Amino acid sequence: MKFIRRRAPMVAALLLVSSPAFAQTGSSTTSLAQSLQGDAKEAYDSGELLVANGDFTGALTKLRQAYDGSKDARLLYEMALCEKELRRYAPMQSLLQQYLRDAEGSIPADIRAAVDEALAAIKSLVATVTVTSLEPEATVLVDGEVVGVTPIPAPLTVDLGKHVIVAKKAGFDSNEQTIDALGGSALSVALVLIEQAHPAQLVVRSDADATVKIDDRVVGAGHFEGQLEPGTHAVQLTERGKEPYRAVIELHDGETRTVEVTLADQKHAPWPWVLGGAVFAAGAAVAIYFIANPHDETVGPPPGKLGTVYLP
Repeated sequence: MKFIRRRAPMVAALLLVSSPAFAQTGSSTTSLAQSLQGDAKEAYDSGELLVANGDFTGALTKLRQAYDGSKDARLLYEMALCEKELRRYAPMQSLLQQYLRDAEGSIPADIRAAVDEALAAIKSLVATVTVTSLEPEATVLVDGEVVGVTPIPAPLTVDLGKHVIVAKKAGFDSNEQTIDALGGSALSVALVLIEQAHPAQLVVRSDADATVKIDDRVVGAGHFEGQLEPGTHAVQLTERGKEPYRAVIELHDGETRTVEVTLADQKHAPWPWVLGGAVFAAGAAVAIYFIANPHDETVGPPPGKLGTVYLP
């Protein structure tokens, strides 16, 4: 690839070998441009052109296409170089590690030494994050990119700086945390997912003039229909001249409940009215007596009246 041929050795410990030495993996002297065919060759050529124009993001896309079509491990190495140009050392590390695994036994000694040196240097430019969650099969994203589903089997590697880690799953509220990664640090993030509550539907029907209260709050007259959080709720119905209705109901997740109530007429006890009438009659008789007999004395009520009444 022209990009690699024209570059001087990489600075400091991130030094990587140039393309001519890299292309001769093992005893083969065939370059990528010669060995790739079909769509893989076309994608590789496009990637080479993009690198020449300084578009390393576009080159990564084309090199990935070439790799997917050929599985030639040398393409992993060249993708790692593009990641370095973009200063994305975490994916660079991942690509070089995969390159060592996939090309094991066919990597020249000098290239292997350079890759090992680069991997050692990258350790101070990245951090590891162990993500845990009690909820299985939740999708985990780092900076908007999906990195796996829970349980995440191994620590994630991220570049220095701030990162947003999110866990999401259908039926649960997402959990988002922001971390600040320092070089060489190891962080842990626990993502707790809380299951979403599905509102319950409550319908209350009663007399047209009845006041409807839910949890001591007036919500309507004669009728109420609306969503409530699952749990315990107090329902009250009141109307002038009617016996009040009170009930405590338990609404379950996603449930629809209908409460229909016809309020009964109030029942008045006759005794207080009878008693009041009798006392009134006795008082009236005494008043007439004193009008007719204006003397200071204690007397009883006229014969036949209720109880004994004493007046000063």
